[in-house]
Amino acid sequence: MVKPAPIEKLAILQGDLLSLIIGPRDGNHSCDLTAVDMTILATGENGKQWDLAADVSPNVLEGNPHSDRHGNAGVWHFYVELDKGTPTGPVIPTDSVLARWRAGGTQEERARLAEAVQTLLTAPAAPNAAAKGDLALYQQLTSLGSPLLRIPREIRPQAASSASTGKQWGLDPALFGKHPNGSALEPTSLCVHAPSLLEVRLPASLAEGREFVTTGTLHPATGRDGSVQLQALKTRPDNATTLVTGTVGTAGGRGTWTDPDKPPTYSTPIVVNDGSEARKRIEASLEEFRSTFPAALCYTKIVPVDEVVTLTLYYREDVLLRRLLLTETQAAALDRLWDQLHFISQDALTLVDAFEQLWQFATQDADPKVFEPMREPIKARALAFRQSMTNAEPSHVEAVLRFANDAYRRPLTGQESTELRQLYKKLRDQEMSHDDAIRLSLARILVSPAFLYRSEKPGPGTAPGPVDGSELATRLSYFLWSSSPDAELRAAAESGRLKDPDVLAAQARRMLKDARVRRLSTEFACAWLHIYDFDQLGEKSERHFPTFAGLRPAMHEETIRFFTDFFQNNGSVLGVLNADHTFVNQDLARHYGFADVSFKSTNEWRRVEGLQKRARGGVLAQATVLSKQSGAARTSPILRGNWVAEVLLGDKLPKPPKDVPQLPEDEGAVETTMRQITEKHSTDPKCSGCHRRIDPYGFALEAFDATGKHRSEDLGHRPIDTRTKGLDGIEFDGLEGLRGYLLTNRRDAFLMQFCRKLLGYSLGRGVRLSDTPLLNEMRARLKAEDFKVAVAVDSIVRSKQFREIRGKEAPTDD
Repeated sequence: MVKPAPIEKLAILQGDLLSLIIGPRDGNHSCDLTAVDMTILATGENGKQWDLAADVSPNVLEGNPHSDRHGNAGVWHFYVELDKGTPTGPVIPTDSVLARWRAGGTQEERARLAEAVQTLLTAPAAPNAAAKGDLALYQQLTSLGSPLLRIPREIRPQAASSASTGKQWGLDPALFGKHPNGSALEPTSLCVHAPSLLEVRLPASLAEGREFVTTGTLHPATGRDGSVQLQALKTRPDNATTLVTGTVGTAGGRGTWTDPDKPPTYSTPIVVNDGSEARKRIEASLEEFRSTFPAALCYTKIVPVDEVVTLTLYYREDVLLRRLLLTETQAAALDRLWDQLHFISQDALTLVDAFEQLWQFATQDADPKVFEPMREPIKARALAFRQSMTNAEPSHVEAVLRFANDAYRRPLTGQESTELRQLYKKLRDQEMSHDDAIRLSLARILVSPAFLYRSEKPGPGTAPGPVDGSELATRLSYFLWSSSPDAELRAAAESGRLKDPDVLAAQARRMLKDARVRRLSTEFACAWLHIYDFDQLGEKSERHFPTFAGLRPAMHEETIRFFTDFFQNNGSVLGVLNADHTFVNQDLARHYGFADVSFKSTNEWRRVEGLQKRARGGVLAQATVLSKQSGAARTSPILRGNWVAEVLLGDKLPKPPKDVPQLPEDEGAVETTMRQITEKHSTDPKCSGCHRRIDPYGFALEAFDATGKHRSEDLGHRPIDTRTKGLDGIEFDGLEGLRGYLLTNRRDAFLMQFCRKLLGYSLGRGVRLSDTPLLNEMRARLKAEDFKVAVAVDSIVRSKQFREIRGKEAPTDD
């Protein structure tokens, strides 16, 4: 540590330069951490003081020059220079490469030495210390005071021209000395209006390995309340007006660029004047942004250690969510949900008891006074909540009446409304709580005949008459959705518009496209095909078919999705037999052998096209039908054939005789195929009449085992024979042959059976002889309009059978 004696009575005039030169000890300063303190004190009564460390240390990294504490700019400068004064030896070191070049020699030798001089001066670092002459020459010529880089005290920017490129280095001198508004500035000052872009061209040899520093401030007059950002980049930016997030700085800012071969590194402060409105505005905006992201996102429960008592049941902190993400409608919905939560939880009342417990705990080993300020607000909230509960009671009664409207599927009569109100009042008069009174009122509605039964009021006499609008809406809703009418359908009914056949048909088309038409698939299609409860089927042998139990839900879902798509997308009725698509998940696809169909998960369902090329298609090849019409450990041509005849074609077959012998249950335990056993069984004269009608259908489906899986041999490893001949002598083979036979030779029977089943389901009764004209009309319209299922539905809802009701005195049978 060195403490030089103070220098007193030193005369310094304005504009003089006071230089403190500090040299390294032992000639080595690569890791010098010497602290430098320098204080200048002016004499006189009002003498000022300058302190190098105090003035410069807060912003030492901002580069030259530094201002002093008194607001004077450009007072302190750092520079690198010789610390021993001007050398007394030769200007050019005698043993340097430049001295050898001056000494002359051959032309070739002088050219080689000139290149060595250029290499020395453009090197990124000083040469090896062993070449002392070259080291001295390098330090001499790269110093700020060298002949090459000497900078006068009055800087005069000059735009020197490059001979090789024809472009200018540095900045255009014409930019200096004038304000953008036309007023004059100091000749060395450069002032621009933001946003602006200044391009500075530098020789690569000068810029390489060095730091480029720019310093800028706001104009004291025109920029007093402004703000700006400074950047130094090696390439022209795409957008000079975009704000780059950073920190707030005061009065000045700097941009730096260090390496032209690497991405630029720069600080991007927002430069403002201290105390300006711009600074206040920007700081407020930054604080608002920071407050959006709390310092800690994880926190422990706000409960005592034993987690028994807490004063916070539900803590709401969605203010920022509302402000940043939600619309006014969404925010209102969120508020409504919170209100409902508080109302149902009754946390305002629970808080009173919780507070009392905490207060009692505090009296045991602490001062409970800290809780006292909380007592009255908690009581006030509880009192307000109790009042809100009382105020809400009438609206709950009104909600019960609205529920009764929906439950009864029609507007309440005046008498019904009065009875429900009187029931609630009677229960309250018996000192029953509001909640219990509401529960009993709801129970009264749910046991009412108006809810349990779909009653309709016939007119007098025997003549049919139109059903009421609400009753018509109920008919349509239970036909297509198996549920109560929705708001749109009820509105059409209450306005009287639903009695118009066109309006009724339009509502039917709308409802067919709704997802609730899935219930038509489960309640009508599955019941028609006799697979309504297929997911509960437990008649298969686990030894022969171990995977069947796990596949039942998927098999059932396939048929439901198939018919849901059929109704929603207005499929062809013939597609029930010849559709070329189905819906499978991963397990069912594996069961069917669809190895080329991929799935993201076992829960994914996919529509698969091209089924007929895979020897499938339509309900005849679906696992539900094939499994249900089979035995526990074998197929059953008889059951399958009978199902085709009765369910799909509507054939009337007599019941089998009581003494018919049972067929073997395990096809793998017998010596012949099930077809051969069935054919032998059918030779009985008592059975042959029916078997000739049904067995061919079952034989054609023998290529599918008892779970619907495709096969080429039975469980006894015997080949499958699917060739057969119908009662009419027409031959067909397998699923494709059976499908073609039904769609050509028996198409009318299939269409009539579909219309009969759909009409009976829609009316909720069996089809009668008087319905025959409507059935014929439905079948004719299907043929004329591409067999679309919506045509059949339209015929039904427009019919008198659907829109009218028989009189009270009409006979019940034809």
